[in-house]
Amino acid sequence: MLSTESETEQRAEAARDLCEKGAWPRVLALAQDWHAENPAAAKALFYQGIALAASGRFVEAETAYRRALALDPTDFNTRNNLAGLLFEARQKPAEAIQCMQEALKVDPQNKVGWANLTSMVGRLGRHDKALEFAERALTLDPNFVEAHLHKASAAKALGRMEIVKEVCAALAAIRPENFRRAR
Repeated sequence: MLSTESETEQRAEAARDLCEKGAWPRVLALAQDWHAENPAAAKALFYQGIALAASGRFVEAETAYRRALALDPTDFNTRNNLAGLLFEARQKPAEAIQCMQEALKVDPQNKVGWANLTSMVGRLGRHDKALEFAERALTLDPNFVEAHLHKASAAKALGRMEIVKEVCAALAAIRPENFRRAR
């Protein structure tokens, strides 16, 4: 049974490498073996969730994420992934937003979490909330391009063109290397 932190990190690194290659059956096999050897390893279930979601097995992915959270309710990434799955694939927006809010209680300094919540509420037409949440992300990182784009989208939907102009000016001042998708 794997029990040390370094062994856990080795498994997680192997899973991440396979994820980057899109080798979903191998990620799933690794995670299932890992979980069989160490049923208390929340990360094993997290990677099962990733592989299952990538394979279109959304109900199973949701179950894996929920089981991971039962073992480690403080894992931001698991909550974030579950929220995305609930919103996109499972078409459960209210549950997704609640899950994302719980993730942000775990890590209120996570700019990507605030941007994800911004996107969710914006897509539901709650543009005032989207502006508020985009501001939270931008408070954490004024150069966070995705948050600026979400802010502009919400402002445009509200007819707040002065905010759209502010966002354009802010984006123009950001260095080109910052125009990469955040993880």
